[in-house]
Amino acid sequence: MADSFNSTKNDFENLQDMFPEIEKMSQGLNHRLLELYSLYQIGLALSTTLDLDEIFNMFQKIFQQTLKVDRFGIFLVDHSFSTLTLHTSFGSPKNMGKAKTSFKLGEDIFGEALMIKKTIHVPDIKKQKRYKYYNDGTNSGSFLVIPLLLRKNQQVGVISLYRKKTGSFKKTEISLFNKISNEISKVIDKTLLFRHTKELSVTDDLTGLYNRRYFNDRIETEVQRSSRYKRSLTILMIDIDYFKNYNDINGHLMGDEILKRVGHILEDNVRKADILARYGGEEFVVILPEIDKAQALQVAEKLRSTIEAKKFPREENQPRGKLTISLGIASLYDDSFKTKELVDFADRALYKAKAEGRNRVVAYNSSIDKNRPQNTLYLNATTYDTVSSKK
Repeated sequence: MADSFNSTKNDFENLQDMFPEIEKMSQGLNHRLLELYSLYQIGLALSTTLDLDEIFNMFQKIFQQTLKVDRFGIFLVDHSFSTLTLHTSFGSPKNMGKAKTSFKLGEDIFGEALMIKKTIHVPDIKKQKRYKYYNDGTNSGSFLVIPLLLRKNQQVGVISLYRKKTGSFKKTEISLFNKISNEISKVIDKTLLFRHTKELSVTDDLTGLYNRRYFNDRIETEVQRSSRYKRSLTILMIDIDYFKNYNDINGHLMGDEILKRVGHILEDNVRKADILARYGGEEFVVILPEIDKAQALQVAEKLRSTIEAKKFPREENQPRGKLTISLGIASLYDDSFKTKELVDFADRALYKAKAEGRNRVVAYNSSIDKNRPQNTLYLNATTYDTVSSKK
């Protein structure tokens, strides 16, 4: 009996001696499971979607719910690798509402981490005076900024992590966060590459505006949406007057410059909700969602007069000594319910504007067109002249 008791006692003492090692193994296992789960979630983000906003939302959940971080932010670098801009975050206190969201290379903790391409760990914010970002009344906490790097240490951006508890980022955890950040870098890089490739497929090389392919896809969607919800929609077809004359006299390089300038002016004078595209050659097209014909006339006249008022290089060689545009208008409900017909009517209104002298706005009028001969080149339209267009 005594021998049995002594044996049990020895086993218990041996178990006690092994407990620290068992606990260490358990912590290591939990750490490894957490690492695998986090990396799995990041891989899942890329397999689920290529939308950057959705991926950022998934990253937020990983850091907030799984990794128990109180504040989180992802800053991405611009094309020149000189500026970091905040793209997603959570947990910022109210008194940081006006905090900076953009940093130059080397500026503050974010810009420094990007520049030196190394993780910066601040165990106790209260004891550091070097970085300004968290001088917001927060007297304690830990801060971690990790650069997002690709092959050959090319910078993508940085991740910022904060916990309210001082010294809460342990060495093993920082190592885990670095591994996770490496995977996040790959996901962001692939997503941005996909976005860039997609933009190239729908963007006009010369002007940077949407191209005709994008317009054709988008107009179908917008007409269906407007029809479903009984909302207005208008199309503007725009043509640079006597553009061939400008090209022939000044050369194609100057002609390309004019196309870019006119495109940028048009872009600056329409709403963000409007869809502006280069339709082909010297023609542009604008989709105006929730804009009826009367409102579209005001938009078109604003565009026409804005272009007329601008000074363009060598425009004195144009027939009237000015570079101008003509515009045709067609509206859903007023003119047609069919997408192709709506575009065609706007184009025919534009043709009439050019036939009547250019530098003017013409709105298609379907009621006048009912009895037109089949071989008529363009449909009847209502013309809206201005004083300047009669020069």
